[in-house]
Amino acid sequence: MGTIDRQNLKLMERELLKVLREENSFYQALYITLDKQRDLIQFDRDAQLLDLFSEIERYRNRIHSSEQKIAQLREKDPKLFKMVTVLPEVKKLAASITVLVKKSMAVVQECEEYLEGRYARIKEELGVLKNSRKILQYISDVEPSPQFVDGKK
Repeated sequence: MGTIDRQNLKLMERELLKVLREENSFYQALYITLDKQRDLIQFDRDAQLLDLFSEIERYRNRIHSSEQKIAQLREKDPKLFKMVTVLPEVKKLAASITVLVKKSMAVVQECEEYLEGRYARIKEELGVLKNSRKILQYISDVEPSPQFVDGKK
């Protein structure tokens, strides 16, 4: 392997490690935010959820840019990229990011399940209220109406 190849390898390694460190920090922040969202959902703090949802939408856009950064590095020199991905520090950061993504996905799944259950409960309660309203209308005092006795008004 020539000097140029070693320099290119080191350069690619530095670039990839820089990107992976940024991504690792980003995914840590994402996990913390999702965990906070789960707590807000579970403790019915809906007013604070709106701000958090907009923050998570920004994260979603950031994930897309993360994927593009890695793809650009890979496309730049696929052979060098593949060589760099087997280096221990790169593997360690990639594994850390993978764990954070899996944990984040588990939190999102938990939130979805909780919200689906919450939606079902609210829908059921609204149905009960609707029936109660009909019953109340039925038994409430109605205005006197003409009575029919022997066909006469």
